[in-house]
Parts: sequence; C-alpha cells; structure tokens
Amino acid sequence: MLRELTGGSGPDRVIDAVGIDAQRPKTGPAAEEAEQQAGQFANELEQVAPETNPQGDTWVPGDAPSQALQWAVEGVAKAATLGIIGVYPPQAQAFPIGQAMNKNLTVKMGNCNHRRYIPELVTMTRAGAVDPSNVLTQVDDVVDAVEAYQSFDRREPGWIKVALDPRA
Repeated sequence: MLRELTGGSGPDRVIDAVGIDAQRPKTGPAAEEAEQQAGQFANELEQVAPETNPQGDTWVPGDAPSQALQWAVEGVAKAATLGIIGVYPPQAQAFPIGQAMNKNLTVKMGNCNHRRYIPELVTMTRAGAVDPSNVLTQVDDVVDAVEAYQSFDRREPGWIKVALDPRA
C-alpha cells in the first residue's frame, strides 16, 4: 500500500509509534502472511513479555511484537529514515537489520524528551494554533480515571486518546 501511494518507491520517512503492542492483522491481505509468522511472534512475545498480566487483567501485550518494525523496514524507500518511538523493552531482539542495512536506512530512535516540547505545545494550544480535541476519542470525568485507564488498557473500542476533565 505504501509503495502504491508513492509511485513504487516507498516513503522517505516512516515512524514506528507502536512498539511491542503491535497486533497481528486478523483479516485482509496481510492476515495470511501474519498467520505464517505466528510462531515467530509467539517466540518474541515469550522473550519480551513473559508475564502478560503483571498488574492484573488490564495490560496485555500485542501478539506481534516486531510487526510494526518489519512493515516499516519493508515499506520505506531505499536510503530513507526510520524513526522508532514505539516502546520496546531491553530484552527485545527482533529487528530486520540485514534488510535495513541493505536498503541503506538511517535509523533514529529513543524515548521522547517530553519536557523539551511541552512548554511550546501548551503555548500553541493556548493560542489556538493546535486543537488537541481533534484526536480525542473519549472525554471522561477525572473521578473515573482508574476506570478510564482500565478501559484503555483492555483496548476497548473507541479508547485511543483520552482526556480526563477535572472540571466535570
């Protein structure tokens, strides 16, 4: 799909913002290939998340920990840049390094330095240049914070970006 949208070459920049929570496609054209990789993904999952519910029933890792990385490297153009901001634990080992090297990719990764960007984002939001409500899928009272986080962790439909409103 990325190649079709870019005239066959692939995009010059790709960002993996998913990380270990990647889910295998269950339907559609990619589902068959992902099913063939189910064993590989199961081995990776055992390595990166051997305890799937460390704090109760809410958090469950994705069932294809390296899927986003694989698709990013496959889809990006030669000599492109891959940015990785998705979360991976230290024990994660799966990365298509040979394919990335043969495509001459530049890989930039790391955790976001939130403190650097928050003041500017707050200023932009106050000035009306940025409207974060455009990405919100749920707005809830702050008194329901624990329940809201549990719904988000259970990946209930519609719980993608949540705002807790202390004024409610």
